[in-house]
Amino acid sequence: MQITVNSIQKGADEFAGAISDYKKMAAKFAAVRDETFFNANIARAQAASRELALRAYDEAYLPRLSGYVVALDERGQALDSVEFASMLKDKSAVSFFIGGAYGLSENFKAKADKIISLSRLTLAHKIAKLLLFEQIFRALCINANHPYHK
Repeated sequence: MQITVNSIQKGADEFAGAISDYKKMAAKFAAVRDETFFNANIARAQAASRELALRAYDEAYLPRLSGYVVALDERGQALDSVEFASMLKDKSAVSFFIGGAYGLSENFKAKADKIISLSRLTLAHKIAKLLLFEQIFRALCINANHPYHK
């Protein structure tokens, strides 16, 4: 199984060490990748307007659509950990997408297979990403009957 977490992220991530740990622990179950996107076009677009920023996110993300596509959105479906694990079960490739400062466009979300929410709270992107990596590892453990979830 191949799992890719795509995020629009500016600057260094103080949670990179913890994310790396989850990726290593998950490696016996799946290949998990962390792909970050931020460039001058995204920076200019975010400074100009919401509409331009969402368009810039789409330009970065649309070519990356592959496998089972999961968009993260605060208005998405709330899942518990077992439901999250079930969503991953029997998939050969899953791509998660975390939006930028303005979220994800309606156009992009329409192309997703599923839209989920990690919380009803608005989370900083770096915290959402760390939470997602932990839940991916937990889901892989649940699906493999590994005791981590207990």
